Amino acid sequence: MTEENSITYNAAISIIMPFDNLFHRLSELIFNGCFPSSVHDQLAGELVKARLMKASARFDEALEVVDSTLHRLPDYPEALLLKAQILWEGYGNYPAAKACLQHVLQMKKMKNEQDETVRRWSENLLKEMLEEKRAQNRRAKADKRRR
Repeated sequence: MTEENSITYNAAISIIMPFDNLFHRLSELIFNGCFPSSVHDQLAGELVKARLMKASARFDEALEVVDSTLHRLPDYPEALLLKAQILWEGYGNYPAAKACLQHVLQMKKMKNEQDETVRRWSENLLKEMLEEKRAQNRRAKADKRRR
């Protein structure tokens, strides 16, 4: 992440954090409390919570929510993508994040256009992660040579 992106990200977090509890409560009411029409809708509400936690750098909690969601619906492309983002951004865990993205990319049938969009996002994230990993390796080799 570049310094400019980091500053923008931190500014966004400082705006979002005060509203975290409000968003959490609203997502509970909308998706879990009032009128969930399907398991998928209920789990979509869980992903809203996980995204807010991720945006607040509460990666452990976000990962718990996503893992719980995937326990109920293991082939949920959006949850797999979010898990990959959490693993990569929060923990730098390239192998686990890559496995989540590959799971999405290996799915034969996507249920709808949104899932197809998630597939494209997964492809893009996988490419970005690979580029970042290669850049990290180049920097590490350059540092090693300087020593």
